[in-house]
Amino acid sequence: MKYYLKVFLISFVCFAVLIGGAVFGMTKFNLFGMGSTEELGENGKATEQEGEQPSSALAEKFNSGDRINVLVIGTDGGRSDTLMVFSYDTKNKLADIISVPRDTYNHIEGRNAADQRKINAVYGFKGEDGGVEGLKREVSKILGVPVTFYVELDYEAVAKVVDTVGGIEVEIPYELDYDDPTADPELHIHFQPGVQTIEGQHTWEYLRWRKNNNGKHSMGDLERIKRQQDFVVKVAKKAIGFKLPFVVKDVFSYLKTDLNVGDMIYIGTKAIGMDFEGIQKHTIPGESGMKLKASYYFHDAEKTYQLMKEIYERVPVETSLPGEATPGTEDQNSNSNGTSN
Repeated sequence: MKYYLKVFLISFVCFAVLIGGAVFGMTKFNLFGMGSTEELGENGKATEQEGEQPSSALAEKFNSGDRINVLVIGTDGGRSDTLMVFSYDTKNKLADIISVPRDTYNHIEGRNAADQRKINAVYGFKGEDGGVEGLKREVSKILGVPVTFYVELDYEAVAKVVDTVGGIEVEIPYELDYDDPTADPELHIHFQPGVQTIEGQHTWEYLRWRKNNNGKHSMGDLERIKRQQDFVVKVAKKAIGFKLPFVVKDVFSYLKTDLNVGDMIYIGTKAIGMDFEGIQKHTIPGESGMKLKASYYFHDAEKTYQLMKEIYERVPVETSLPGEATPGTEDQNSNSNGTSN
């Protein structure tokens, strides 16, 4: 599969991990159906882990009331095609999703080819420049905040997850009509306008769509990110409840992360009471342009700083004084260049 559906997969895992941990911790479900708690090794497979204790780095974040920033990565071959940061305020139980477009201009010294100057190329670099640690470092530079943990997932869980929660209802504003016979497997996207329930393979078809065969309704990556972010929140909200243990179990075998099971249970337990309606979705501010005969997304460093400042200063609405605006909530519907929604 190509990269178009990866935003949903990765960001959904963040929600599943966050809330799923609480469910398992409270109900004493065993994530793998075995007698001992387990964590993922470097190859993504389960390995035994005694106890359910969070790592010291995670516990320190919670004890100090800091935000936890988890980089979520969707990969396509040797590159990352989806990058999001799931940012969680451990003190006020506020959550934000911050998307970094795959074509964001990011020049690392010595990596001078046009295609190497995109943020999505970093994952495939060899040595200290690349891999997960390289991505964490470069995304941290762009956002100006520390990125402590990561989650990586492939596309194969998408239909299974959505089917587990019974499908997701969406409103399609106009006909979606796109075919790509060169894809493996072939891709055929055909949706009529109206309210309908998305499930099975139609899930990734809906999430991959970006234009019609005739060129109409060509929305591009930024509009697709918005659509996928909205879908993520719908899945996460519907997953809360008795089906969530099965959702997490379905996804976990596809997951690579430096969070252990104890971390996940701890996060979920501490996140009880989080307001899903209050989750804010953002794309780093910037605009598309050309450089070195290649197309890039150039992020605005000053506006990105202001965005992150608002996110970090945001407080729950109920704690604001009468007549006082809540930081970070003044404009929930900015356009993609500006970018909260």
